[in-house]
This record gives sequence, C-alpha cells and structure tokens, in this order.
Amino acid sequence: MPGLNQPSVMPGESFTYKFEIRNSGSHMYHSHFNAAEQVTRGLLSAFVVHDPADPPVDQDVSMVLNDGPLGFTLNGKGFPATQPIVAQLGETLRIRYFNEGLQMHPMHLHGMAQEVVAVDGYPVPDPYTADTVQVAPGQRVDVLVRATEPGAWAFHCHILNHVEGADGMFGMVTAMIVEQ
Repeated sequence: MPGLNQPSVMPGESFTYKFEIRNSGSHMYHSHFNAAEQVTRGLLSAFVVHDPADPPVDQDVSMVLNDGPLGFTLNGKGFPATQPIVAQLGETLRIRYFNEGLQMHPMHLHGMAQEVVAVDGYPVPDPYTADTVQVAPGQRVDVLVRATEPGAWAFHCHILNHVEGADGMFGMVTAMIVEQ
C-alpha cells in the first residue's frame, strides 16, 4: 500500500509483487493510490484461486460490479452492452460477484435461486439459498445457480436507479439465457 509498506508506483513505472497464496477462492486486486477514482475507472481485476477440492461446476463466471465515472457496470459495461450468461438446461454455474464499487449492489436473478457458498474467499459453513444476494463494497460473494428454467431471465442489481430510468433499462442489467 503506497506510503504504508512501499513507495507509490508512479505513471510509467512498474513494480513486481510477490506473495504466497493463503487460501483459494474469489479475490481481487486494485489500486490503493487515489483508489476512489482509479478503481471506479477500471484499475482493478478479479483474482481467482481454484481449489481442486471444490465441487465441479459447468461454468465459472466472474461478475465485477462497479459504479462511478463509467456509470453502473457489470464487467466494465452497462446494459445493453453487457454480455448475457448462456447456460444449457441442467448446468450448474458458479457466479463470483466482485464489488469494486462504492455502493451496495443487491444482485437478483429472475426465475432461479442463488445458493451462497463463499464470502470474501472463504466457504460459508452453512450455504443458504437467496433470491437477492447483498454484495457490499469490496466484498466477494460466490453463488451456485442451477439452470433449471429454460428461457431468458433478467439478471440485475435490485437498486432500481442502478438499472433503469425514464429512457428504459441501463447499467447493471444482463440476462441469463437457459437453452434446452
């Protein structure tokens, strides 16, 4: 962290980080130099450490939630430019939420439940089912979704002004398409 354990990495400079992986799961890295501006502009990334002992899934999907100068975004894009998640009927997906924004984002999937299995890179002792999953700023939440319902399903932040306005839907909206 600049000023705490290393000097700032200035524009045009580089720094190689070396560290030991302490636990598997969903993590992220981002700037700690003017972070409220740099992170909301995209200086961030998901960092996933796979554990061979994790239960198998058909798809492992990362979804970075953000809010700031780029608007309300999923993986750096706002609706209608967001990429839908496409699954085959019967598949199990792990969706990894990474909230790199400055606000809470309760994520809601129409038609199918979300089973919360990990928070901040650690398995939860008692996984639970949720219709809407709260993801606080800086938090990571992993859910399992079983693609049980064919069709196109809305997938969005449940804070309405993050997803719609007078001109229709925008921002933190995508779809989950379950094909037969």
